[in-house]
Amino acid sequence: MDKKTKLYLLIAFTWTWIGWIGAYLISNAQGMALSMDGTVFSLWTDAFGNARFWPQLMFTLAVYGPFIGFLAVSDSRKKIISGGRNPKPFVYYIFLIPLISILPAVVISSLTSYFDLKDMTFLSAAAAVLVYFISNVLTSGTEEFGWRGVLYPAMKARGMSFWSIAWKGGLIWALWHFPLLFMMYLPLGPAVLIPSLIGFVASIVAMNFITNFIYEKTNNIWFAVILHALNNTASFVVVLLFPGTPFTILSSIMAWAVVWWIEKKYPKVIA
Repeated sequence: MDKKTKLYLLIAFTWTWIGWIGAYLISNAQGMALSMDGTVFSLWTDAFGNARFWPQLMFTLAVYGPFIGFLAVSDSRKKIISGGRNPKPFVYYIFLIPLISILPAVVISSLTSYFDLKDMTFLSAAAAVLVYFISNVLTSGTEEFGWRGVLYPAMKARGMSFWSIAWKGGLIWALWHFPLLFMMYLPLGPAVLIPSLIGFVASIVAMNFITNFIYEKTNNIWFAVILHALNNTASFVVVLLFPGTPFTILSSIMAWAVVWWIEKKYPKVIA
């Protein structure tokens, strides 16, 4: 691994881990709960003006580790940010893949009576989904500038195969999330934590494969950003419409089904 890539990873991990872990420790010391599932907008609507604001702000800013790393090491920031090729079939995939990934979970959850909008109307639910998507474009989506803008081309330049990049890059991407996963699942005990970690790593490797493929075919970082945000939003839709459903795991399985389909349809790309 070259010095630039090492520096990128050091910045990405350090910025994010200090932000997440620090926010968690400060919140615990103050006896307050840290919100881990809100949007960037709820930071201002729910936390601004009270003691929760600063640790919550620290937690929110932590997600920008990969983007900060990208800004620090990229020699072609303008080229990457401006975009690249725009072949239509792969633009459609950006919207179809998140939809396909949640379809089995939605259908089975509907058939098993998990649907529950509570007090929300259709318009309020649609607004919540739109806000969540915009928030993800502004936050989690920016990860793509690092994972696709720095790590993927660096691994490719070393002559690594597409599958090797998918696995190794996916494991790095998953590891970057670990402090957040431990904060979410450790209080629920090892019986929940361990399967959650395994399932998350498996799904991240699949999404790393898929997102690398989209970036390889389009050379456009913005498509990766949109795909990332839409994928997160699709998972949010399942939880929003079907609270308590145990079928969210199907989304991870469907991600691997998409990987299988890509491998069969585009064997030359991933050779």
